[in-house]
Amino acid sequence: MLEANRRVLVISDDHERSAEWCKTLEADGWQVMRVGTRSEAIVSMPEFKPDLLFLEVVPGQHVSEIEEDFAQGCRDAGVAAIPILTDPTPEDVADSFRRGAIDALIEPFDAQDMLDAVRRAGEFNDLYRENIGYRRQLERTNRDLQDSLNTLRMDQLAGREVQQNILPGRPLVFRDYRITHRIVPSLYLSGDFVGYNVLIDRFLIFWVADVSGHGASSAFVTVMLSFMIRQVSRRYTGTENDAESLKTAPQGLLELVNRQILSMKVDKHLTIFVGAIDTQTNSLRYATGAQLPMPVLLTDAGAEFLVGKGKPIGLFEDASWVIEEIALPDKFALTIISDGFLDCLSGTTIAQKEASLLNACRRAGVSHERVCTELGIDKVHDAPDDVSLLTVVKGGDDG
Repeated sequence: MLEANRRVLVISDDHERSAEWCKTLEADGWQVMRVGTRSEAIVSMPEFKPDLLFLEVVPGQHVSEIEEDFAQGCRDAGVAAIPILTDPTPEDVADSFRRGAIDALIEPFDAQDMLDAVRRAGEFNDLYRENIGYRRQLERTNRDLQDSLNTLRMDQLAGREVQQNILPGRPLVFRDYRITHRIVPSLYLSGDFVGYNVLIDRFLIFWVADVSGHGASSAFVTVMLSFMIRQVSRRYTGTENDAESLKTAPQGLLELVNRQILSMKVDKHLTIFVGAIDTQTNSLRYATGAQLPMPVLLTDAGAEFLVGKGKPIGLFEDASWVIEEIALPDKFALTIISDGFLDCLSGTTIAQKEASLLNACRRAGVSHERVCTELGIDKVHDAPDDVSLLTVVKGGDDG
């Protein structure tokens, strides 16, 4: 409150008139300092530290002529300023309040008018200081929040770097086969994950997974998933027994992943499609865990969805998955997209969106790049969910 300081600075070069004002203020218990000019006031304020300032605007001078720096300095110091005006114009009064005055005294006025102005200044100053306190507290909170957001952003960028490093770095080209992928995360980190590999120079293993939700927690599950599948892949070292085992791949893989996810109690589940191509027989064995939409197989006969169904991973302890098997032609394209891509396809129903996907694959032909163009994956920005695409092509046009 003003009463806690009770220091007032009077700026006036009229000694006789200002002496009466000072006498009124001192009688009310104020410690008063009088200076003749604003320049003197600027010098005196840091040491005197007033809470209240009376500024006489001499006849013939307009408030607009008072330096803005002086008015701003008073506001910054939290000093309640009251100009004393003689024959002011309406513009002078308006300029006074525009420059931060909390009241104005217009000649002639008496001692009571001055004391009433002082009282109003006290009420204003209380509110001003309270607002200043809130503002500073808000600024500190905002700085702390910004620091936390910067830390979180750096952590997520580091996590994204880890996730990028475990994704395939380039397309896999093996004999006449080519596997390529594209992922567009909705945030720094993605809940979608793809992978592919060649085992014992014969079998192509590939998978597309979509962890529930997106962001950091879902991304951590993709890292664990990659680790688990790579562990399984390392068991095969190139012996004849390994070849016999891989002929049944991906038999048992989804059951293994399901047990691991449930045992970790991460409160996450995922959809997945995993396939294995025996390049000697050109046959595809695959299993699906609630994959939507199903992969599209394009051949000379046309484009169609693979058949199959299965429960999602991480929800049911005793779940099992059926392995489907089909023979592949000498030239084909298999296109797998995550369900986040459905939001980017034309149509209002799932059936219409699936029809859009089939038509895009037909137009693209056996080419990963043309599939990306037809589906418009390069134009996907600010997607509400992660978007991923993987193609397996044999005898295609991508080289």
